[in-house]
Amino acid sequence: SFANETDQLPGPFSNVAQLQASFAAKGLTSDEMVTLSGAHTIGRARCMFFSSRFSEMDPAYAAKLRAECNGNGNTNVNQDDVTSNVLDKQYYQNVLDNKVLFTSDAVLNSTVTRAQVTENADKAGEWERKFEKAMEKMGKIKGDQQGLEIRKVCWRVNN
Repeated sequence: SFANETDQLPGPFSNVAQLQASFAAKGLTSDEMVTLSGAHTIGRARCMFFSSRFSEMDPAYAAKLRAECNGNGNTNVNQDDVTSNVLDKQYYQNVLDNKVLFTSDAVLNSTVTRAQVTENADKAGEWERKFEKAMEKMGKIKGDQQGLEIRKVCWRVNN
């Protein structure tokens, strides 16, 4: 929530080991990391953070994104092309189908985390229960400031 703490967040180009280390540093498990990554089922992202991955994505999805980005790295696109305005488990199916934007999302389809991704994609209600618990745990993490802030607008600190 605070500019001086953004360096503690994993970046969009992170690999599994970097993600796990980043989450572990905050007292979160690998399963909680996979669970919290599901928040990428909503929101938008600038093309500059994933355009280098077009060749690694599902070809039809990549073509659609290329057209939307149209060579402009500052263009914003939905992170979840299927249910962009719904907080749901669709993200995990997108990971399995290679239809995610960030490297940090795509790497969750690795041998290290695929079982968790598949479980979240397949079991109705499972991800939602885990997400609620992981969000509650994350909300108790104290940074340099007096706790975290859930932003009403993700790119701006609340008033």
